Amino acid sequence: MTDVLEYHKQGYNCAESIIKAFNEENNVNIPISIASPFGTGMMVGSTCGAVTGALMALGTLKGREEATTKNESTKYTKEIINKVKEKYGTFECLQLKKQGVSCNEIIEYTYNVLKECVE
Repeated sequence: MTDVLEYHKQGYNCAESIIKAFNEENNVNIPISIASPFGTGMMVGSTCGAVTGALMALGTLKGREEATTKNESTKYTKEIINKVKEKYGTFECLQLKKQGVSCNEIIEYTYNVLKECVE
C-alpha cells in the first residue's frame, strides 16, 4: 500500500499527493501537474485540495469520454463530498484549518474514502 502522507512530506500539495498515490496504487498515469493548482484550496482556501485531487482520480476510473455515455462518477462524487462534510462539517480548506484539521488528516481520510469508492 502507498503511504499518501509520504508524498505530502516530500513536498507535494494535498491534491498532488492524492494523485501520486492513486497512480501508484492503480497503475494509472494521471499527470501530477494537473493537480498543482488545487493545493491549499485552489490557492485561496476554497475546496480542499485533497477533495479535488480525489475527484480528479475518481474521474479517471469512473468518468466518461462521450457525452452520450452515463456519467458513473456522479454518485461517487457525492459520496466523497458528503463523507468529508459529515465528518468535518465542511470541505473548504480555510474552514478545515480554522477547525484545527491538519492537511495530513484530511489527505488520509479523503484518500481512504476514495479507495472505498473505487474498490
